[in-house]
Amino acid sequence: MAQPDHVRIVLAHHLTWHGEQLLPGDEIEVLHHEARQLIGAGYVADLDPADSAAVAKTLKAAVESKPAVAKATANKATGQASG
Repeated sequence: MAQPDHVRIVLAHHLTWHGEQLLPGDEIEVLHHEARQLIGAGYVADLDPADSAAVAKTLKAAVESKPAVAKATANKATGQASG
């Protein structure tokens, strides 16, 4: 799952990214501002860069998809046995 400041996108075109040759259909995780650049250049599959609502939805989805973090109970956090 993408980090809050990252976006997962699927490529629509061949792309050389950080020295790696990527193919259409490859899914990559990029920084939020890099995703904006790739969207604007038309490199994201199934996303029209002129559709501002779809672009906003794609970028917003990454921020909302933060993974849930389980919190330790007080007993587990302090190493005490419960029982």
